[in-house]
Amino acid sequence: MLLVTAASLWTYTVRWRYGPLPTTLLENLIVIAIALYLVGAWRAGRRRPIATSLDISIVLLLVAGAVSVVVAKDHRGALGLYRAFFLEPVALFYVAADLLRHTGDFRRLIGAIAIGSSVFAALNVVVFTRVFLAHAVQVGSAPNALYGDANYVAMYFDPIIALATGVVLFADTMRWRLIGVAWLVFSTGTQLLMFSKGSYLALGAIGVIVVMSVPRWRVPILIGLGAVAFAISRIPLVAYRIETAYASIMGRAEIFSASIKMIRDSPIFGVGLGGFSYQFRGAIPEVYPHDIWLTFWVELGLLGVLAFGVILFALIWRAIRALPRTSGFERAVLWGVLAALVAWTVHGFVDSPYWKNDMSVEFWVLAAMELAAIRTAMQRSVSGAPRTGP
Repeated sequence: MLLVTAASLWTYTVRWRYGPLPTTLLENLIVIAIALYLVGAWRAGRRRPIATSLDISIVLLLVAGAVSVVVAKDHRGALGLYRAFFLEPVALFYVAADLLRHTGDFRRLIGAIAIGSSVFAALNVVVFTRVFLAHAVQVGSAPNALYGDANYVAMYFDPIIALATGVVLFADTMRWRLIGVAWLVFSTGTQLLMFSKGSYLALGAIGVIVVMSVPRWRVPILIGLGAVAFAISRIPLVAYRIETAYASIMGRAEIFSASIKMIRDSPIFGVGLGGFSYQFRGAIPEVYPHDIWLTFWVELGLLGVLAFGVILFALIWRAIRALPRTSGFERAVLWGVLAALVAWTVHGFVDSPYWKNDMSVEFWVLAAMELAAIRTAMQRSVSGAPRTGP
């Protein structure tokens, strides 16, 4: 069920109600996975969740979220966001951190994510192709299959592309590297069709990490990536989208200014979950400030943004330190997680990754993959265990 859930993050768009309670297909998959895990843990005699280095920061983040539910004007709506963005993803994090123990587990999880994201990519490509053939593509609102905004699709694919790149660079078999190449090409192509300027920055960040990670081939890779980037930028629709960068910057500045004013009015507790509301230029409703740090601060208050910052940068720092000591498929996974977190951090300067049902779960699955990969590498170095597992 963990594999099914990781492959199905985009199914949060399938919605229904149990009486007055709204739910999604993704939420039901998460609940089933957690329930099955609890039954297995109980039968195995384990009564406490696995301990991690993030526990204190996670508790503080959940406390900030609980406070934001109280602060919010719409308590019911805020509680729903708290459940979907924090309680369920964090619970799944502990499940994944415990279950990922062997190389075989990482292979299966990466395979599940590759299959699920490729299905989602195919749906988006089909929709885009139909609109393109009808000569109706609007680069400011790119056609996509399920999400309400093409930027959401692009942010979902940031970590996917990073994981695929890690498999291409560091997988321990040629078969997996070829799978990674196909996955990378398909995912990157789909993301480019969303015409998200923030995703272009994220791709640039991943490219920089690639160049830094392979010193032997640094110059040819740098030249190759530069040539590919230039060629893509000359595609008419992409070029037109890039030309709108200045207008986007000015628009973001206006939204940032309104967000900062809200924070000044309530710097400690923010406005509560779901409390941000701004009519951009008096016509376009914005539900988030288009910056990950402003979003956490305005929605969760000072404690929330600090707790999330500690979690994010602790994950990045631990991955950087542990990467030279990992090998085999765990190295591919750890590199992919590191690149994904950096890509989201860069994209987060101009948008709000994490703040969707799929992306919040995606973040915590990445965190669990990192901690589990580091743990597995450390156990192998101590015991001299083989790289492969059951």
